[in-house]
Amino acid sequence: MHTRDGKPYKEYKLKAGTLTIGRRPDCSIQLLDDVTVSGNHAKVFISPNDYLDGLFDVVIEDQRSTNGTLLNDKKIKRHRWKHGEQITIGSHEFTLIDEQTRAFEQTNILLPDK
Repeated sequence: MHTRDGKPYKEYKLKAGTLTIGRRPDCSIQLLDDVTVSGNHAKVFISPNDYLDGLFDVVIEDQRSTNGTLLNDKKIKRHRWKHGEQITIGSHEFTLIDEQTRAFEQTNILLPDK
């Protein structure tokens, strides 16, 4: 989920591969209207999980951007991005929403009374 100034902006469906984020016209996710975003700001690597079918591992890597890629207001270089974590690039926020993980969080187990 992509938000800007706290308001929903856009949603991206992730699939295995690499995404680029920045102001350059060849970036997968272009943030053209924000001068605090570098031309080639960050890369996102999405790969199938080695152990769980249908799940993906997501890693975000700053590409030596001028203003940095932030997780919880701290600059990161490379980070395994987990469900619910928010990454900030310029004035844009990206929250990873893993539908599989969200489904597990909503699963209730009912046990019989003793």
